[in-house]
Amino acid sequence: MTVNWKPEPPEGEREARRYIDFFTRNGITKKSILQSVDHTYARSNSYFDTVYDYFDQTETFNIACSKGCAFCCHTMVSVIAPEAFYLAEHIKNGFEPEESRRKIEQIVEHDRQHRGKSGAQRHVGRIACPMLDPETHLCTVHGVRPLTCRSMHSGDVTPCRVAFETRDAYHPAPSHALFFKNTQAYYDAYGTALHSAGLILEPLELNAALATIFTEKNVFVRWLKGENPFENASADAGLTDAPPPA
Repeated sequence: MTVNWKPEPPEGEREARRYIDFFTRNGITKKSILQSVDHTYARSNSYFDTVYDYFDQTETFNIACSKGCAFCCHTMVSVIAPEAFYLAEHIKNGFEPEESRRKIEQIVEHDRQHRGKSGAQRHVGRIACPMLDPETHLCTVHGVRPLTCRSMHSGDVTPCRVAFETRDAYHPAPSHALFFKNTQAYYDAYGTALHSAGLILEPLELNAALATIFTEKNVFVRWLKGENPFENASADAGLTDAPPPA
């Protein structure tokens, strides 16, 4: 089918102006940071819906991902601080108290066992995200998952299964740049908007960041003051999923 349009990914500089305007009007507070993440995820959902429609109409790329397919949930997830705070708030307040307590304990214990392991090590070791239901293979925080998780996709489930079953962290799967451009644009925009305010925005390993929030005092307040409470939760280059140099 021929169509005369194509999805336009968000552009980092334009989105940065949106964030700057938002924080200028609302200040940089716990409330405004959480609201900004909420708006970002809503815009991302709208963009991804457009991308899905485009692929459906043009048949130029097949999205093979389906409910319960969780091969990509056995790796390292990189986030920025606003996303970590947003997810932590949901875990603390979006479940019944007992379920919330259980999830926090699982995340802290998972971090204790696996902090510092790379994405490849987690894949080879089949170390699942602690927020993945082990029976249904469904994400228990799917609606508030980070941008990195939202951008993950594959055009064919077979290489994903092969990579998982053979424990090959570098087995390639077909992907499309339109998904990753969304994540990069918003990370660039946050960096531009908040760096000038003296806030530290470096890539963080998701579970280490959450464990820091759950176990240390006043993490959000300290971060808003320009401190770096996530110094030991950094997702540096050594933890990424990139294949080693040839």
